[in-house]
Amino acid sequence: MDIRFFSYGSVLSTYMLILIGGFVSASGSGLACPDWPTCHGQVLPILSGPVLVEFSHRLSALVVTLFVTATLLIAWRAYRESRGIVALSTTSFALLLAQIFLGMVTVKSELNSIVTTAHLGLATGVFGAVLSNAILVRNSQQQKDRIPRRVVA
Repeated sequence: MDIRFFSYGSVLSTYMLILIGGFVSASGSGLACPDWPTCHGQVLPILSGPVLVEFSHRLSALVVTLFVTATLLIAWRAYRESRGIVALSTTSFALLLAQIFLGMVTVKSELNSIVTTAHLGLATGVFGAVLSNAILVRNSQQQKDRIPRRVVA
């Protein structure tokens, strides 16, 4: 698979996750699933009202995790010579793991304002890392496209 697809998917899905997280907060749905990682003790709860809003945030986080993990695996496997891509892919993954942990703490702390603010701040860091990585991937690909190819007559 192409690293561009996954790095761009990481950017788009992370951005959407932040928007959904904002909606969760603004709608007061943050504790609609009072436990973690389950929701009311269920892997797949009844999806209606605030539970639907909160659970959509968790499902979106899963999508982000898949994109960021795929980007990391491709970077380690096929882009080892591109230290920047490997470093940013690894950083994105590490920040995402910290963000997932902080999401759990946010729920467990019953939306403590300091924890919730840190959760948003770290989300911004994750977004910055995946965006920087996608830009580096794009620039790397453009550089490869500019390399003249030997023509044999």
